[in-house]
Formats: sequence, C-alpha cells, structure tokens
Amino acid sequence: MKKLFVWILSATLCVSLAACAGKTPSAPADTTPESAENASDAVTAAYQDKVAELETESEDTLAWAQFACGTGEKLLAVTKKSFVYADGQTMGADIFQYADGEVKFIASVGSTGTAYPLAYTEEAVLFGGNHTAGKLVVHDGVGELYQLVDMNIEGKTPVLETYDVADGEMTLKSSEELSPEEADSFDYYTNAFAEEQAEVIAFR
Repeated sequence: MKKLFVWILSATLCVSLAACAGKTPSAPADTTPESAENASDAVTAAYQDKVAELETESEDTLAWAQFACGTGEKLLAVTKKSFVYADGQTMGADIFQYADGEVKFIASVGSTGTAYPLAYTEEAVLFGGNHTAGKLVVHDGVGELYQLVDMNIEGKTPVLETYDVADGEMTLKSSEELSPEEADSFDYYTNAFAEEQAEVIAFR
C-alpha cells in the first residue's frame, strides 16, 4: 500500500512538473526601445497639443522647441515667432515639462542680448548676458533656478541667487555674494560653451 501511495504521489508530481514546464511564463513589462519610443511620441503629442492651446490664447504665432535636458526627458520651450532670429534662435522662452500625465509650466527664462541665445546641456537650460548668467534645472515638473547677477560691473559685487520654481512662481532659497573670480567660475553659460557641453536651442 505504501509503495502504491509513493507511486501515485510521484506520478502526480511528474504531471504537475510537466504542466508547469508547458506553461508560457507571463511576459515582463515592456522595456523595449519601441516602448520608450512610444512614450516619447506621447510626450511630443502632448507638447504639440500644449502649443496649439497656447496659440488660441495668444495674438501671436508661436515657435517651439523640444529637447532632452534635466532628467533626460524632453522639455518644451515656447516663444513668440517674432522673437526668433538667426537659425531659429531666441533670447527668451517659457519652459514646460510633461510630468504626472500633464504638461506643466515651469518658468520663463531669458538672456539679455542676441549674442546669448537660449541653450541647454544634459543638465540644464542656459541663459546669459554681459553681466548675468543662469541655468534652470528641471525634475518631475518643478525646477531650480541659479542666477548670477552683477558680474563684471566695476564697483558691484556679483551675487548668486538660487530659486525654487514651479508653475511660473519663483521662491528665493539663497543669495550669496561672490568674488569676481568665483563669479567667473560659476558663469554657467560661458563655461558650458567653452567646455563644448552646450547646444543652442533651435526653434521652429
């Protein structure tokens, strides 16, 4: 009787193992490049919808650009078409990011001269001028703005201001006086181009 029980148990186990072996394991979450491309397409579509929405609220034709920055996700920059010069360059724009299923307005940024078109690196959006320089770092629908003011002005002390930014609102976190040498080392705009890390944002 004991042998019969052992044989039945063994047979049942074999059938179970065979059934398991025949089952196709459930597929893992899709992490293929095609999936990433589809997500990118969805972001682009959301940005196009945002530009169309903004154009209905504006009396001007708008120009926009999409570029990888900050978290590596694409950001959206929007400006008036009349503000675009040279090869699609501009000095100022509104910056948006797709986060939490919606396109969020982060902040407006601007340079102080046509020699300083808006640019970007892998880390930040860059803006500048003869006496200013700054960068906007964006993560998950919010940002940090670093702004150097009063650089290279005789009799003025350069200052580094840091802000939290979201939905166009700026909250000052810190303000620090710098020596001229420190200010030069913090010149985000000029240094990024000198190190060949920056690229001008091309609007269309």
